[in-house]
Amino acid sequence: MTSDLFNSEEAVIFDFNREYMGVVRDVARACEEFGHIDSGRIAVSYSLARTNERHGLQAKIYPLRFEGGAREKISNGYKFSIPPVYYDGVEIFYIISFCIPRFLNLTISEKLETIVHELFHISPRFNGDIRRLSMGSKAAHGSSHEIFDRFVAKIVKRYLYSGERSVLPRFLYYDYKKLKQSYAEIKLEKLKIPKIITEKAVSRPE
Repeated sequence: MTSDLFNSEEAVIFDFNREYMGVVRDVARACEEFGHIDSGRIAVSYSLARTNERHGLQAKIYPLRFEGGAREKISNGYKFSIPPVYYDGVEIFYIISFCIPRFLNLTISEKLETIVHELFHISPRFNGDIRRLSMGSKAAHGSSHEIFDRFVAKIVKRYLYSGERSVLPRFLYYDYKKLKQSYAEIKLEKLKIPKIITEKAVSRPE
């Protein structure tokens, strides 16, 4: 199946959130590793890169629940909770924020690797929590960043050769400069990341 789900080439305005959400959705649909993901509960956002350096943070995923998908947790006498986030009337479990323009200046393979990287951080239970590969500081990437990156690259390679993916949209090949030249306007919507609410836990009488 190689249908073209993207039509931004015909548009005067490039809607970054909508178009890259389409790419995220297609990757999640076509890759068996992401069969647990409901892309309707993921939203795309952006942040401004602090420098023009090519290397640095490309994207970040924000889980909107605590460990195990809990809406709140109690620790050291305090209760912590995350306000629910709704987008287009649907509660969102994850926000993927891309660093602009750094992310846009990546090659097409690097862009897809960034997307796969962030999707792989999603819990296999798709409950708003992250996937934990080990304990402590290495929970997100396991014992080796290099092994994790090779694994991500293999998923992208299979995606590119898959008959299940949609036709790759032209904008994936564009860097930030080319994108600005190709469209009259680049529309970007920055979603508000909810702050964790902290309050004194109420002690229950014994």
